[in-house]
Amino acid sequence: MRKINTLFRESNHTTDSQFNNLTKQANAHLNLRQFWEAIAPKMLSQSSFAGSLNNGQLTIYAYNASVAAKIKLTSASLLTQLQNLQKTDTFYRECKVTSIMVKVQVKSQPKPLIKTPRKLSNQASISLKNLANVLGDTPLADKLKHLANKS
Repeated sequence: MRKINTLFRESNHTTDSQFNNLTKQANAHLNLRQFWEAIAPKMLSQSSFAGSLNNGQLTIYAYNASVAAKIKLTSASLLTQLQNLQKTDTFYRECKVTSIMVKVQVKSQPKPLIKTPRKLSNQASISLKNLANVLGDTPLADKLKHLANKS
């Protein structure tokens, strides 16, 4: 945001008012998104975003229907948190929210899930090896030995 603000300050005087209006709108939108992210649980804030605030109605866009349903179910609690934040934090005083409207806006490309490799503990590895020894010469014992050796 700082780079674009610098560009707006360097423009000529004829377009200054247009750039200033655009800058104000961009800042207001950024503040609205931060306002939503400040109170929304992490799962909801990662799967949704604040779109607009018109006449006290905050429009939230969810990336899928299940997130939208969760927001609708918890909207009373979220609304209370928004109003409390607006009262306590001077940065959000202009964000007067009286209701929340939820819309679904499906993302075209979902975020890829990053799988973290899981490892067996030493105790689990020893237990698998012991079980494989008890089973003797079977295909299951071979698979258990292979799994125990990966840890």
